Amino acid sequence: MAQNFLWGVDWYPEQWDRSLWESDIKRMKDQGFQAVRIMEFAWPLLEPKPGIYDFTPFDEVFNLLDRYSLGAVIGTPTAIMPAWLVDQDPTVLAVHPLGYKRDFGCRRMGCFNASSYQKAATEIVQALADHYGTRKTVIGWQIDNEIGHEGSDHCVCDHCRTAWHRWLSQRYSSIDELNRRWGTVFWGSTYRSFEQIPVPRQQVATNHNPALLLDYDRFSSDSAVAWAGNQVRIIRQKALPEQWITTNLYPAPLSQCIDMEDMVRPMDAAGWDNYPVWGNQNEPLPYFFTSYVLSYIRGLHTFGNFKVMEQFSGIQGHTQLGHLPPPEQVVLWTNQAIARGANAIFYFRWRTAPFAQEQLCYGIRDTDNTETERERHIVHNMQKNRSLFETFASEPVPAQICLVYDRDTSRLVREQPLSLGMDNRPVPYMQVGYDAEMARWFAPFVLFNVNADIKSTRSVDLHAYKLITLPLYELTDPDFAARISAWVQEGGTLVLGWRSGSRTLDNWNTDLVLPGQFREMAGIRIRSFEALGKGSVKLSLNNNLFNQFASALVSCKGEVWADILEIENAQVMASYHDKRKHYSGRPAISRNRFGKGTVWYFGTSPDAKTTFFIYKSILKEAGLNPVFYGLGIETVHRTTGDGKSITVVMNHTPYKKRFQGKTIPPWGTIIVEGV
Repeated sequence: MAQNFLWGVDWYPEQWDRSLWESDIKRMKDQGFQAVRIMEFAWPLLEPKPGIYDFTPFDEVFNLLDRYSLGAVIGTPTAIMPAWLVDQDPTVLAVHPLGYKRDFGCRRMGCFNASSYQKAATEIVQALADHYGTRKTVIGWQIDNEIGHEGSDHCVCDHCRTAWHRWLSQRYSSIDELNRRWGTVFWGSTYRSFEQIPVPRQQVATNHNPALLLDYDRFSSDSAVAWAGNQVRIIRQKALPEQWITTNLYPAPLSQCIDMEDMVRPMDAAGWDNYPVWGNQNEPLPYFFTSYVLSYIRGLHTFGNFKVMEQFSGIQGHTQLGHLPPPEQVVLWTNQAIARGANAIFYFRWRTAPFAQEQLCYGIRDTDNTETERERHIVHNMQKNRSLFETFASEPVPAQICLVYDRDTSRLVREQPLSLGMDNRPVPYMQVGYDAEMARWFAPFVLFNVNADIKSTRSVDLHAYKLITLPLYELTDPDFAARISAWVQEGGTLVLGWRSGSRTLDNWNTDLVLPGQFREMAGIRIRSFEALGKGSVKLSLNNNLFNQFASALVSCKGEVWADILEIENAQVMASYHDKRKHYSGRPAISRNRFGKGTVWYFGTSPDAKTTFFIYKSILKEAGLNPVFYGLGIETVHRTTGDGKSITVVMNHTPYKKRFQGKTIPPWGTIIVEGV
């Protein structure tokens, strides 16, 4: 059942009377859906007693799917557990660093390092693989569900404490080596054995050593990656070769500690749950933020495409609701995901649940099971654009720009956000400040309609790009710094962000003048700086006469942070121009010619106006083709399987827009050839 594009829906037959099953499947088939995702929360039904399996109800479902030629993606049901497992061993329940022990009945309640949970999960996945692995109805597998979400990326139970000490002893040659690299002489926190080292529970005031916190993030990530990897190995041994494996990641992608690149590499694709608005938000996330996260997911895997395992269909929330998007915008979010690299869309969910924690998570249909307006729009879009999407959806997304991030730096910033402007906690267990900042640095590429990738420092192929953006690169790898220096000298353009080069890989402050290993290529030095918090500082742009004039008329600002640049070889591109600041008149943004290439250094985070004026110059100088079609117009350039160039044009506004003589309706999408 290999396809260039796959339309699917998340379906929970166990939540509905059997009398609805066949009519549901028939309607899905008639509308054009090709597959369902099922079973990801069905463990207690599949194994009602330890070692006693009952696949009968789902066998009946699979027989119906066969009858109507629909495929199935099986979600391994290990995000929850049966009550009997907790009765057998209550220590399988995770303990959050805030001190809360999770209770049965919620999801993501188990500890990845609890041996009873590991054993039981292995056995249910093995049973599923044995029973369904050779069934042709099964086209794919989703490992677990939203691994690490809702604060489950961290656990501090006794199982984790034991595993943590073992992990540390394997990482460090001796306790003395750990003490040296962690700097435990500070505050007298020197350890004499690995067993003395605590798990990092939330403290009343001052926190644990940042080196301990960073290593615990690494340990927790390795625990989650091993959890998923075990399931992948089991399924690979039994599944048909054409059955693909993924897992579903979730917003905000870098807000937790798990290295999703590690997790998805043994799989066939990354997966994503696409919710541009959720819960009590009073408006959707900015469209450039959604573009950022979709591009991040695309960059996790070498194949360069991804699958959306949960696509927003109806208004969503667990305890509160907020903004209701028009159905045209719901369709637009589908098309945006496809434009950015999705080659499968599964809508969440087929029908709104009548009971329990997701009564406010509305699906394609409501509980009354009658056709909805959003259903008509979703189905029309699917039927209208199916053949066109199939021409390019599984092709690579071409890009000459890459935003590069460092996973350890994202972990560090979660614990040390540096500025109040980076401290963004929508819920107690989530810190999204790093994601918000990365989205800011990705936004100019969306604004000026140039394709861009997002890759980690360890996986980016520098020579594939003309321009690299490297914001907030604190934990600096000397080897990567040398690689990017050579790339710039060969002709590349680097946009370097504040605090880059400030720490070593062990999270020590560098003993070099800032920006550390980037000082020579940037042609500047930094000896003083301030955090701007939620405030800002006014800027004067100097890079050309137009921008100088524009910034005198229109207030341009820097936000979050302010490095005070001292020029060595670089040119001043923008200065602080704010009578409230003692450093008014000092350089804020610079450009340096280095070999055949160029290094821009941003000592502050540009606001929207600064981004518009400065990045147009940066992109033009780098030999790219920046075009601004108006705020809210997003274009993504794709190539079809037969080599034709097309452009997906999206209107993220409630107004009609014009694009090259064509009208785009509010929240509309058009696809243009040869642009």
